[in-house]
Formats: sequence, C-alpha cells, structure tokens
Amino acid sequence: MKLYGYRRCSTCRQALKTLQENGGEVEFHDMVENPPSEATIREWVEKSHRPVFDFVNVKGTVYRERDLKSAKFTDDEWIRELSQDGKLIKRPILVTGDDVFVGYHEGAYRRITLGEEESRA
Repeated sequence: MKLYGYRRCSTCRQALKTLQENGGEVEFHDMVENPPSEATIREWVEKSHRPVFDFVNVKGTVYRERDLKSAKFTDDEWIRELSQDGKLIKRPILVTGDDVFVGYHEGAYRRITLGEEESRA
C-alpha cells in the first residue's frame, strides 16, 4: 500500500506508524517534496468515488492564504492546483489496491491493514 503525506505532519506520521505497527507494508510518498501528477490525482478521484474537492486541504494555510474559499474552479482546475502544491492536498491519502482513503482515522487504518493481511493469506 502507498501512503501519501507530508513528513512534517504529525497526523501523517501517526498514520504511517499505525499501518506499520499493524503489519502493513507501506511505501511513503511525501506530497510536499514531490506533488502527485494530475493523472495520479484523477486516478484517486476515480477510485475513491469522491468529488475532487474532498481532496482539498481546506484547513491548510495555502487554502486560506490564497483565499481559495471563493474560487470557482472546475474539477480540472482543482486537479491542476493540487498537482502543483502538495500542501493544498488533504492528507494523508492511503492507496490500497483499488481503494483510496482520504484523511486518517486510526480504527479504519487498523481494519485496512488487517484486510491487507487477509488478502495476502
């Protein structure tokens, strides 16, 4: 599984720790150092069955500083913006096979890890 986050983000570090402590084989990608491509973000949106805006970090400083609350972007424009600034992406993003999870919830991450273990058995 792949975890997309920000190394300096305490929530991302906790998410990684939860997955690893529960036996998950995790590949970590720092979205701030290396933002995902537009194609990757489109794939996340498609697999998650969630709107693009669910991937926007509306609590982050970039969103507030750029006053994006009033932005009237299309999905394509949001995807372009997200691919250019990893801090604008809500984190963490967990990709497991055909599933994409936005945000962190400890119990869900434990269940996801157990599900991965069962699928490998």
